[in-house]
Amino acid sequence: MAEASSEGLRYRKKLKARMGVERAALELVIDRGYDGVTVEDICAQAEISKKTFFNYFPSKAAAITGRVDPFPDDERLVEILKAYSDACYVDVLVGVVGADFMVGADEQIVSLRREALRSMPQLFFLGQRDLLVVQRAIAASLRAYLADHPDCRLMSDRPLEHEVLVASSVVIGIVRTRSMLHVCGDDAPTASETRHLLVEYLSRAENEPVA
Repeated sequence: MAEASSEGLRYRKKLKARMGVERAALELVIDRGYDGVTVEDICAQAEISKKTFFNYFPSKAAAITGRVDPFPDDERLVEILKAYSDACYVDVLVGVVGADFMVGADEQIVSLRREALRSMPQLFFLGQRDLLVVQRAIAASLRAYLADHPDCRLMSDRPLEHEVLVASSVVIGIVRTRSMLHVCGDDAPTASETRHLLVEYLSRAENEPVA
């Protein structure tokens, strides 16, 4: 019992320290802009060492967006897709990729992140190189999953590779749109709601005259 209590205390201390780093990073970025802030600046504001910073976050961008956990590899993604085979695979993948910008245990951090993203939309696109890695993992997982589960395909009249390329691009687009809608509004739309919103938009665009 004492051991469990000690583990809980360590977790709470670690969480509090991590949120302190996030808060310091966001306050500085709002004040100076993203390019005007270094990891050293964040460490000074949070009163921690660089070693401690990198114990919590792999980069400045991660501290700003709050993204900590590594993205699952394609084998793990296939397992997740199989576990939720009754759902639309697009929504499942959006849920995995969309480590929400606006999720946090501290309302102040959520508010600061919203302010930073509203004033600097370019923060949505931090880690473009990482997104390419994510997209490749999504494509690889879908290639394997849909080959074994052809009944889950959405474009069975097209080559599998076409569906994989379209789906991996669409997932990234929905994640970005969902995050931006959350920043602009109060509640985050679900993956399904965002997907339907984009479908509605594109169907209306289909009815517009071609220039």
